[in-house]
Amino acid sequence: MPTFQVEIMTKEGSREKISIEGESAGKVKEIIENQGNLIVKFKGYKIKNKKSLKKFNVIIFVHEVRTLLLSGMSLPESLDILIDHHNNTDHQEENPIFKIRTGLNQGLPLSESMKKASDKFPIILIATVAASERNGTLIRALESYIKYDEQVSVIKNKVYNASMYPLTLVAVAFLVIFFLIIYLVPRFGAIYEGIDIKLPLASEMMLKFGAFVGHYRFYVITLIAICILVIFLKIRKHGLEKTMMSILFVFTPLQSRLEVMYLSRFYRGLALLLSSGASVVQSFSLIESLLLPEQKKKLKNAKELILQGQSLSISLEISGLTTKVSSRLLNAGDKNGEIVAMFEKSAEFHDLDLTQFVEKFSKLLEPILMLFIGGFIGLIVVLLYMPIFGLASGLK
Repeated sequence: MPTFQVEIMTKEGSREKISIEGESAGKVKEIIENQGNLIVKFKGYKIKNKKSLKKFNVIIFVHEVRTLLLSGMSLPESLDILIDHHNNTDHQEENPIFKIRTGLNQGLPLSESMKKASDKFPIILIATVAASERNGTLIRALESYIKYDEQVSVIKNKVYNASMYPLTLVAVAFLVIFFLIIYLVPRFGAIYEGIDIKLPLASEMMLKFGAFVGHYRFYVITLIAICILVIFLKIRKHGLEKTMMSILFVFTPLQSRLEVMYLSRFYRGLALLLSSGASVVQSFSLIESLLLPEQKKKLKNAKELILQGQSLSISLEISGLTTKVSSRLLNAGDKNGEIVAMFEKSAEFHDLDLTQFVEKFSKLLEPILMLFIGGFIGLIVVLLYMPIFGLASGLK
């Protein structure tokens, strides 16, 4: 049960702060008032298992519900079992599964209950469940969503893993170079000031730059700290995936590949919703968030063309939401009535192509990046020691 922090005035007129457990705020207030005490301040409750609630995993929940339904349980029975299994007793009302069960008790369908229960449930999952409720194919809808999530996660993880190493390498290299410039270079500069020696032009320029950075060290460190804070806040607001994608989009050669990756995810989402029974226009509205901002504008144009009577494949092609391969596949799907299967095949083709590109690109980028970073750090060290070499040769 949750613990409520309450400040009361007793019958004797003294103020006291107490902690009391109860099923809900209303019941706790009722207990206190029945004892003849007056509530001065009611601070609510503390969720002891707040971390466990934050870690609610949607795809695991979908797997669990599907398994229980396949075993012959009804939906309410399945949810009751999951509530007992997860055992969020500190504040059960905050448990998304408990909220879904409450919605079902109130007569709401599963999709509406999920929508009200938590914002963690993706719109595409809610739409898939809503479509299945009309034709009684909930288990198949859950299986389709599981397959969709697995396919999208595979390609997303490959891009994520391939980009993590170069980004980490660049971050570490930046720290090393920053240490050399802000600490080591100014000290070498101070040493050379006391020696009557002609410095090479490159060494002199670097020492002047190091002296400048060393002189304004506080401002430089503050600026870097602000940049790190901005990146951290962006990750917190948009998530690690979106932040990394925005960084990767800076590199022009990757833009077209990343755009195709978003298109592929859009095709899979569209196939999932259409196979569940949703209309094309409704599906467009539901999966709009899977696309990039520029692609969303193109999707609006495609929606207008469909409302004017154009076929799905032609509308997407005119709006620029197809590739050469997907355009032909979707045209064939429109003609033979297998448009959903063609969306799946288009996504599979582009995912395979992107996987091969990511593997080749990472194999090429990593050694080039290491050579460049190693060469740059080596250059700084050589420029620092060049005057010493000149001095040594002069002594000879």
